[in-house]
Amino acid sequence: MTSTVLSRHCAVCDRETSLWCSRCQAVWYCSQEHNTQAWPEHRLQCRSVATVPNSIPSRPLSTSIFLPMDEDHPRMITVNLRPPAVLVPFLCSNLTAKEAPNSIVLQRALNEDLLRFPLHLFYDSELHVNRAVQRITTGLAEKPFLGNVVVLKYNGTRRADYMDPTTHDLPTLSAYFLYCQ
Repeated sequence: MTSTVLSRHCAVCDRETSLWCSRCQAVWYCSQEHNTQAWPEHRLQCRSVATVPNSIPSRPLSTSIFLPMDEDHPRMITVNLRPPAVLVPFLCSNLTAKEAPNSIVLQRALNEDLLRFPLHLFYDSELHVNRAVQRITTGLAEKPFLGNVVVLKYNGTRRADYMDPTTHDLPTLSAYFLYCQ
């Protein structure tokens, strides 16, 4: 079982809980005992989140953090996740709709802890310094990040779907641009 800040009701006793089946992440339990008690019945419909294809997210639209190379501040944008090529207009004009943008998945925080919700960065390789990246790192990034950046947030470590990132993800991005690129 895994913990999160979300609150749902236990499938056995209907008590409010923040723990869920770590395999399917669809059924909630208030304790390990209730998870074990319900397993003989639940296992018949339990499907691993890892079996969901990464390329077909269940949500067609997602909010993302956009770090434009020619603006001083990051901003939130809504992107259509189907097909992935719709990110191309935000990234650069020299990519065609058939080309996949460059990407990296940030799975660890600066202190080497595993991120519960990894960040998926899409970027281009245009030769322009990204002013928004320079702003969030207060100009201290050793290597200025080039081109536009679009950041999506995975809905868990299994990376099966995206959720909406928030401004609370900017420190993790800043640390990446400062130390890890």
